[in-house]
Amino acid sequence: MLPAAARFRRLVRWWVGRDPLRYRGLHEDLIAANSGVTLDRYLLRTFLISGLFGLFWATLGFLAMHLAVLPQVRVRVYNVFALRLPGFVQTDAMIDLLQVAASAVIFVLTAYAAYVFFLRYPSILKKNRATRINLLLHNAVSYMYAMRQGGAEMMGIFRAISMNSAVYGEAAHEFRRVVRDTDYFGYDQITALRHLQETTPSEKLREFVQDLISVVESGGDVLGFLDARVRIYQEDARFEQKTFLSTLQLAAEAYVTLFVAGPLFIIIVMVVMGLMSGAPILELSIVIYLLIPVGSLFFILAIDAISIKTETVERYTEARWLREFADVRVEERTGDEQSSRQLERYDRVRKIRAFVRHPLQAFLVEPNRTFYVTV
Repeated sequence: MLPAAARFRRLVRWWVGRDPLRYRGLHEDLIAANSGVTLDRYLLRTFLISGLFGLFWATLGFLAMHLAVLPQVRVRVYNVFALRLPGFVQTDAMIDLLQVAASAVIFVLTAYAAYVFFLRYPSILKKNRATRINLLLHNAVSYMYAMRQGGAEMMGIFRAISMNSAVYGEAAHEFRRVVRDTDYFGYDQITALRHLQETTPSEKLREFVQDLISVVESGGDVLGFLDARVRIYQEDARFEQKTFLSTLQLAAEAYVTLFVAGPLFIIIVMVVMGLMSGAPILELSIVIYLLIPVGSLFFILAIDAISIKTETVERYTEARWLREFADVRVEERTGDEQSSRQLERYDRVRKIRAFVRHPLQAFLVEPNRTFYVTV
């Protein structure tokens, strides 16, 4: 018999195969978001996580309802409408059955909510990725124009951009698809560009690739086309910067009005009223210690949400313990007991010393240790 995971994977594939159009949009979003996971595997994870999420909340709801009917914590509710429940409803067995039914309803609702969230999550990643592509596309096009001005071929330009993801961010990852399709899948340049046009989440990049294909197929001037696009994208970037500065100006005026002049006026009024009567200590404390800090925090988060952010380079460090000599047997000879004990003592001290010098290295070698610390 097949393992449970393999059978469940086959069941997911059958579920997708019976109605391919149902998850077509999800498949396109996964490709556009560059998630690196197939549709079957993503749905498998979605079903498993949704089921576990629903089971967790159902169990939590059952325990909460079970504790709520204990005699020592029973809450008395006034019967406004004078409703009388049947006698069989008030029995312990019927109460347990109602708790199980309510837990089942909680399971269905929470699992379905998690399922809907995971179906929409790739579209959210797709939109975020489109924003990051549009942010650095004008720099990538300027680099393409400079290399074309120097006489470079288009595929050489795409390779150069794809190798500089630290500079061009997600735009470099998109052109890396063209290089991958031509090098490993046997596509020609036009077919690879058409595939990029179909899969990219950025409407701006889609229009650029479509116009580039038209120029290349018609034998037009690619250098002149890139020159025109560089000027257009620079004007767009300049307009976006001006719009962002205008938005920051309005936000600064709103901040001064709401969190500088407004609280100051309220504090002065409260102090004057306190001189005439009792001092409103509670109201002053709320304004000073709650309204101003919390309002400023939300304002900072709002500014961060609308800010134009540059791409950051993510670096991953991976360390592996090469156990190539793990199967080698240690043979102790007579007379070497003292040397063996010294070696064992040295190994223990060396491990402790290495942990003290680099405590996080232990989690890189064994990532499962982070689970124990988290628990």
